[in-house]
Amino acid sequence: MTKAILAQFESATKEFCTLAKAIPSEKLHVAAVQGEWPPAFAIHHLADLDAQFATRFLNILTMENPGIVSFDEEIAPKALDYEHRNPAISLAAIEASCAFLVDLLEQVSQEAWNRTAVHPAKGKLTMSELLAVTTDHRLGHLDQIRQ
Repeated sequence: MTKAILAQFESATKEFCTLAKAIPSEKLHVAAVQGEWPPAFAIHHLADLDAQFATRFLNILTMENPGIVSFDEEIAPKALDYEHRNPAISLAAIEASCAFLVDLLEQVSQEAWNRTAVHPAKGKLTMSELLAVTTDHRLGHLDQIRQ
């Protein structure tokens, strides 16, 4: 099950990056749906979150029941200057983070997938459950970028 979720994470990331790279530059800062983020913001958001995701998985593997630090997506666009950042650099970061995580997590033992961390809103999560949450989040932004 976990290997299938990891494959889905990798596939969704590759599709996200392929679609994002095909968006004309003049449309990167235009939301397709009123109230949604423009594509550039979704790109930067995933790049920023991938750094968080990597840290979460590394902590679970190296610490006993670590706390997970939340990411506030309401303040991130302004605080992290999504408006002026380069989407190509964020896409490269997403691709590199995905390759890193897939390489790391493919090597993890079945026992390690049961290691836990504590999420401030979701409570105790196994590493396998965290991967599912991470993948669901990725799929949501993939749907957003498809629009």
